[in-house]
Amino acid sequence: MTISTVQKKKGKIEYIMKTFDDSVELIRNFMRINTSNPPGNEEDAVLFLEDVLRREGIVSEIFSAVPRRANILARIKGKEKGRPVILLSHVDVVPVNEAEWTVDPFGAEIKGGYLYGRGAIDMKSQAICQLIAFMALAGEGVKPERDIIYLATCDEEVGGSHGVEFMLKKVPELRNASFVLSEGGFMIKEGGHVNAQIAVTEKQLGQFIVRARGRGGHGSMPHGDNANEKIVAASGRILSHKWPMKRTAITSAYLKGTLEGKIMEGSKFPTLDRALKSKKWKSYLESNEIYNAILRNTVTLTILRGGEKVNVIPAGSEAYFDARLLPGESHENFFKKIGRLAGEDVEIERIGAGIGEPGSSRYGTVYFHGIGKCVRSLKGEDVPILPYIMTGATDLRYFRNLGVPSYGFFPITLNKEELLRMHGKDERISIENIREGLEGCGRILKFLSTLRAG
Repeated sequence: MTISTVQKKKGKIEYIMKTFDDSVELIRNFMRINTSNPPGNEEDAVLFLEDVLRREGIVSEIFSAVPRRANILARIKGKEKGRPVILLSHVDVVPVNEAEWTVDPFGAEIKGGYLYGRGAIDMKSQAICQLIAFMALAGEGVKPERDIIYLATCDEEVGGSHGVEFMLKKVPELRNASFVLSEGGFMIKEGGHVNAQIAVTEKQLGQFIVRARGRGGHGSMPHGDNANEKIVAASGRILSHKWPMKRTAITSAYLKGTLEGKIMEGSKFPTLDRALKSKKWKSYLESNEIYNAILRNTVTLTILRGGEKVNVIPAGSEAYFDARLLPGESHENFFKKIGRLAGEDVEIERIGAGIGEPGSSRYGTVYFHGIGKCVRSLKGEDVPILPYIMTGATDLRYFRNLGVPSYGFFPITLNKEELLRMHGKDERISIENIREGLEGCGRILKFLSTLRAG
């Protein structure tokens, strides 16, 4: 792939077919590098990116917190010294259970117009689309108003200590960024309509382990001190608790834009406040996995461990829970409640207690409106541009907590079924979405390059 094959037509970036095919192959080759975290081993992926940049004449620098855990930074110098714009991506992916997949999760197979593989959505395709936009800008000789930094990091899926956290210490300039663009939002197609969801904040991590101890023994002689039974009872109480649904300014704005005009049983969607007091609308919101997740604390049982043999009572067992708290919720109050629900027969251990709580980025900004204009020019229609709460955790929390405006957005159009494949089996992205992502990332970066240094 060479930047010389990028053509400008009517004020927009277009990739001729050969370049588009090469772009797809670049994504496929990147996805074939197994960067499952744990253990990570992201160095091979970073060396891959370094080689692509080098072949385009772009100098980059690799930073490794520990052996095999690498990060890469490249830069397009701006007209003036000032706070840089950062294109942020991560190169690690979540592990896979290969037995669940219908294709090789690291084979990057194309089937039925879709590219399958771990990282297709989260977030190797976006990393390459951002990279190509970055190289195109450099190849055209564009001098942005301020430095543009391409930053691809490791370890995002397990907290970011070897990735963004390390880089903020190693390269202090990053702490003074003017804007960061990364993962978190998409254009979502639902009910025949498309809206662009730009993630401006995210839920807080509240993950924990429930551990039980008991007396081992033969399965034929129950004795009332069974660790597994304690875990089952505690887990049942935790999972049966219904956390209250709460509105925030962001969810109110998002659901107003998403559900405005929707009619159910003869009545239109009201304000969120009124919807939460209506039995039918509250039931509707609860039935949608995404709406439910952005309106309440969620607690999900993900791992159970206990016992090795069917006729042996185990002396210990444990259950892992992935909990996500609404912005502004108190961890202290949350874990007090979990402790009361779990009971005295078990112990609670919090995971990631040192991870900072995510802040929010304002959305009445030049960045929000500019990205919105790019989306509407891309789609050729008046697409609603909505602020969104990311239900998962991202590395953007590090920048938001420094007061840096930070948005999560990848300009591709997904339906709910495609979105829910993220972190699941047969994760995939359509070839048309890759085309849209390339064009969208190019337009957004062109916009960001025009913002004056501050």
